[in-house]
Amino acid sequence: MTTPKLDREPYEISVRVYLALWAKVLSLEADAQTDELFAASLEDPGHRRRQNLLAQVQRDDAGRFRNFLADARIRVR
Repeated sequence: MTTPKLDREPYEISVRVYLALWAKVLSLEADAQTDELFAASLEDPGHRRRQNLLAQVQRDDAGRFRNFLADARIRVR
């Protein structure tokens, strides 16, 4: 899901915040992959569906962070 770009200045964030958010993106994507692999081993369809839903939410969150970082600018002091 993409959001329309608005005509505004990009957010300015520090390098520390940028790196922290990037680490969160990588963590969410790794967790999503782990959860998808785990879901494949589940026998109950309801459990499998919930586990896959968790993985999708993690991927969606990672995508939102990626979009934010793509629109942000690192503050230069």
